[in-house]
Amino acid sequence: MKFKIIGLILFVSTMLFSIEVVDSDRIINLERTKLDSYEKVEITTHRNKDGEEKNDNWVGVKLTDILQEYDINKYDKLCFISSDNYLVRVTKEDILNNESILALVRNGKTLTDEHIRLVIPGIRDMFWIQDISTIKTESISDMPFPHTIYFAESILQNTQIRDELPPFVKVNGYTFPEIMSQAFPFLKDEVLVVGKDGVKHSLDYDKYLKNAVLIKTGDSFDLKSPDMPAGMWIKDLAYIQIFDIAVIFQIHFKSLKNVNNILNWKYFPEEVIFHFGENTKKQSSNEDFNTGNWSEAEWLEW
Repeated sequence: MKFKIIGLILFVSTMLFSIEVVDSDRIINLERTKLDSYEKVEITTHRNKDGEEKNDNWVGVKLTDILQEYDINKYDKLCFISSDNYLVRVTKEDILNNESILALVRNGKTLTDEHIRLVIPGIRDMFWIQDISTIKTESISDMPFPHTIYFAESILQNTQIRDELPPFVKVNGYTFPEIMSQAFPFLKDEVLVVGKDGVKHSLDYDKYLKNAVLIKTGDSFDLKSPDMPAGMWIKDLAYIQIFDIAVIFQIHFKSLKNVNNILNWKYFPEEVIFHFGENTKKQSSNEDFNTGNWSEAEWLEW
């Protein structure tokens, strides 16, 4: 009887599992039995994880086979969301140019539903999301070129640092809203956050960031939020943008040209206008942050 009950539970669990694929106004539910019905491919990956070499053999379904069956081709990115709201975006180019699979077997062991995993050997494994609940097609909605840029250092100097940032303990820093409200006239909608290493997330403010904090780590700050899985936290926060207003942490960049290297702005004006209280001054956009008035300005506009 005990084994029958366990078998029944596993059967029901399998029937309940599905990945919701959202393509424009279409919703497709991929159940485990459907995934199992596709032709399988086998790939091997080699990674260095925390100084340890990891070699894995994966068996799974080509992502392109799923997209082709349902005629999903009008997209620029695929957004993958896990059951605990972990979120990654993968470009169409990365999907088509790499052997992207939904892995069902790892090193000979069949993965349970919550461990079905996106594996793309050509990109960093931080994007290899598991426990996938939703896959959404997205078109490019580039952030507009930032007309106004505030310097985080100037904002932080005028804000009292906190020694309590619940629910995080034994840390000091600032709440995300108290710092960002000094630069942005509104805190809502989509927020672009970028780390020193170039990791980017476009996040809904109310869902992920309204309870976020900036935790001081040496001369830098890490972005953490109780509403975000830890894997999405940004180490060494370097850049934030909402619509056409941005905040940069100068400590992580040599110049605006370095910022441009990460953000890939479509154009780059030759001059900026610095603001010092009521005073303004023009200066070359190409100069290093350690020259001229960069360290004294409160904000700039192009």
